[in-house]
Amino acid sequence: MPCPECRYTFQIPKNGVAGLTVRTHDQEREPSAMCEVCSYEQRSIPATLYCFDCCQKLCERCSRPHLRWRGGPHDVKPLDKVIPEHRSKSRYCDRHKERAKIYCFDCKISVCSMCCYELHKKHKSEQIEIVVREFAKSIDDDIKPVTSRIENFRAAATQLEAETSKLLGSSGVAEQQIKKRGKKVKQSAISSIARQVNDLLQTLQSMKSAAEKEVQSHTDAVQLALTELESLRTSSLELKSKGSPSDIVQAASDVRVRASELLQKHVIPAEYLAPSFQFAPADTDQLLRDDHNFIGHVSKVPGTANSYCLLII
Repeated sequence: MPCPECRYTFQIPKNGVAGLTVRTHDQEREPSAMCEVCSYEQRSIPATLYCFDCCQKLCERCSRPHLRWRGGPHDVKPLDKVIPEHRSKSRYCDRHKERAKIYCFDCKISVCSMCCYELHKKHKSEQIEIVVREFAKSIDDDIKPVTSRIENFRAAATQLEAETSKLLGSSGVAEQQIKKRGKKVKQSAISSIARQVNDLLQTLQSMKSAAEKEVQSHTDAVQLALTELESLRTSSLELKSKGSPSDIVQAASDVRVRASELLQKHVIPAEYLAPSFQFAPADTDQLLRDDHNFIGHVSKVPGTANSYCLLII
C-alpha cells in the first residue's frame, strides 16, 4: 500500500500496524550547524538563527543586519525551531532578485511586485501576509473534522480490544467444559471420547483462529486509519507552527485535498461485536448407542457478532 505521508509503496509487516516504523520531525536530529557568514576553516562560530529570505544559518551578530534591511526586515527565526525541509526554500524571485511579497490565486504561487505587474496583472492577488492568515485558518478548518474522526477510531480500537478479550474468554470457558465432559464419560468409551475431544478442540481452535483473524482485520483497519489521520494532523500542525509563510501558502491546498481524501476513505466505523463460545454436553441417556457423539457439538450463537459469529452449543 502507499505511505499516507510520501505515497511511497511499501509492504505491510507480518505483525500489522505495530511493525511499522515511526518517524517524526522531533525524532530527527541534525549535526551542529556553523554560521555561514563568519565561520571559516580556522574559525567555527555556532549558528543559532536562520534567515528564510537568504536561506542562511547565522550567529547572533551576523543576523542583526538581516533585521535592518532597507527593503524591510527579513524573516529570521531560531534555528532549533525551523523544520530542516524548510531551510532550503528561498523567498526571492529568481528573475528580479526581489522578495516575493504577493500571492497569485490564479497561478497559486508567490511572486515579487515586478512579476505581479508584468505577468499577473489581471490575476487575483493579495499581499502574502494577508493570504497566509487565510490559509492558516483554512488548515485549522480542514483539520478539525480529522481530529474528530481520530477520536471515533480510537473509541473503535478500544471497543475492539474489549471484544477480543471477550472472545478469548468465552473460547477458554468452552475449552474447559469440553475437557471436563470428556473426563466424565471416558470410562465407558476411552478411545472414542479421546478422538471426539480432539476433534472438538480442533474445531474450536479453527473457529477461534478464524474469529481472531476477523477481529485482527478490523483492528488493523482502525489502526491504519488512525496512522493516516494522525500523520496528516501532525504534519499539518508542524507546517502551521514551524513553516514559513510561503510554505503554509503552498501546502494549504494540498492539506485540504488530503484531508478530504482521508475523510472519504475512513468513515466512522460501526461497532464491532466479537463472537463468544459456549458448550452443550451430549445427552447421557444415549451414551450406549453405536457411533454416538459422547461429548457435544460446536456451533454459532446467533446475535453475538456482526459477522462470522462463532459459538459452541
